[in-house]
Amino acid sequence: MTLDLLLAAAPLVLIATLLAFRMPPIPSILVVIAITLALSFRFPIDADAAHNTLDSLIHVSIAVLFIILGGIMLAESLTASGAQDAIGSWVERAAGSKGRAVILIGLGVSPLAESIIGWGLGIIICVPLLLRIGLSATRAAGVALFGLVISAWGSLGPGNLLLSESTGVDYIAITTWTAILSLPGLVIMGTAMLLLGLGRREARAMLPELALTIAVVWSVLVAGNLVSPPLAGILASLAGIATVLVLSRIREGSIPALDPMTRRALAPYGILVVSMLGATALASLLDLGPAEDVATSPALWLMITAVIAPLIFRLTGTQLTSIVAKGLRRWLPVATTTVLFIAFGGLLTATGMTETLSEGAAELGRGFLLLVPLIGFIGGYTTGSGTGAAAMFATGTAGASSFIGVDPAVALGGQNAATSTSTMTTPSRVALAAGMTAGLAAGDRINIPRLMGWLLGTNALVLLALAPLTLLLA
Repeated sequence: MTLDLLLAAAPLVLIATLLAFRMPPIPSILVVIAITLALSFRFPIDADAAHNTLDSLIHVSIAVLFIILGGIMLAESLTASGAQDAIGSWVERAAGSKGRAVILIGLGVSPLAESIIGWGLGIIICVPLLLRIGLSATRAAGVALFGLVISAWGSLGPGNLLLSESTGVDYIAITTWTAILSLPGLVIMGTAMLLLGLGRREARAMLPELALTIAVVWSVLVAGNLVSPPLAGILASLAGIATVLVLSRIREGSIPALDPMTRRALAPYGILVVSMLGATALASLLDLGPAEDVATSPALWLMITAVIAPLIFRLTGTQLTSIVAKGLRRWLPVATTTVLFIAFGGLLTATGMTETLSEGAAELGRGFLLLVPLIGFIGGYTTGSGTGAAAMFATGTAGASSFIGVDPAVALGGQNAATSTSTMTTPSRVALAAGMTAGLAAGDRINIPRLMGWLLGTNALVLLALAPLTLLLA
């Protein structure tokens, strides 16, 4: 049993090691898949398990790929049209103070951009805004990265969907527990944003506004999952933005009106939210049969929004050609990596390695739950993706939880909440933030070691809070 456990863990240890040493994701996962197949002498592939796993993963892979494609194409349209600049300029004027701007950007704008489109767009949008309000390159990068705190709902949450599809655990239960267990991350990252952006003395004065904003964001995040899990991150971010704007109105006396360009820039977001809510409401009132999964799929509405956006912004044919070309170039490596990670997760299940790991973890009893957030952190750090982390660890966590007699939805929620914050530490995200400051903060070089210290330190605090909380609630 000990040898089987070591061999079953070997592919996961290897992929984590290769990615940690910055080997590119696609070669890394191909090597690990080959080694996993080679271990079939000890873990033969079960034909029935392989068939069932393949059926499930084909469905979720198609949905995930279209979500990623729609998000990337929408991001390209928003950039080409100048919509991002228009939104950013208005946000800066609306905040009213530096401290409130940090809260608005970190707990509103960044999570909103990630929830709708994902893949680091929150960093791309927020670093210029934070530099504009006077933060240094290192501090601007840190606050923007802390803003990825609810990235479990990034790109409308394909990772959440994969968690449910690959384990058979109720989708809403997983996302709701993820939201509940996101509170430590919101509190710790929100506080870190203020300390980093303002310094200790000024941050202390803004704590009441921060606490109110966090309370609203978290409450809407939890409630939103009971209505429409894919939209929960968007609704929570919008609630955070609204809270800060109301506080700004109370403190400053007024907020700037939305000019026509800003209203047009926000239109695709409105279309996406209204369409998703409408489809969800329709499905709750009428029996749509087999069409319900398609009608309520975030992939469908994100693709529709991506198609409509160029019409809203009246982009030219040349611009549209450039958007499609750039979008496909960005999408192909992300899509390939995602499919390979999903296939790897399915292979672990079909060979029985996941079951072996589950049984080994279950020998720890309820103590296994203390390790669940660490598993989520490792998945997020190594893959930079909630989807990748779900593909690697979901079935093992769910199986071990069921084996020891606890609710797997709670365990998956704890794992997912840790993954949500750990994606900000992954080298690709840090490199993106550093690249943004290099182009905009002339002469102000980013301090990568210090930045990584902040990111890893705050994530360590999240893990220390999540481990006993997951054990208590399971």
